[in-house]
Amino acid sequence: MSIEKFLLNAEKRVKKQLEVAEIDIEDHFCKQALKLKCKAVKLVYLNKKGWPDRTVICPGGKIFFIEFKRKGKKPTPTQIAVRFMLESFGFEYHVCDKIGQAENILEDFLAFS
Repeated sequence: MSIEKFLLNAEKRVKKQLEVAEIDIEDHFCKQALKLKCKAVKLVYLNKKGWPDRTVICPGGKIFFIEFKRKGKKPTPTQIAVRFMLESFGFEYHVCDKIGQAENILEDFLAFS
């Protein structure tokens, strides 16, 4: 292996380690939701793929959905179909790929709902 290829591979590994994982974004949001007296639950819809990562239940019977993604990743076609279905019933659905994004959505949701 050439030194250039070795350095390129090393750079890719370091960059990947610096990326924020989807689970980190999700965990950060769940802690904030609890502070705001909401529950960000992970529902399992048996034998059905594409359900959002979190169903957010807030005081006053308010509910919305969040799909968490790593930076640069897009929802799958199944996730897009589920999003369309949930939005057709009038629910809010958000895709978040960075820490703080979902927290801002939650604060806005609570302020304007």
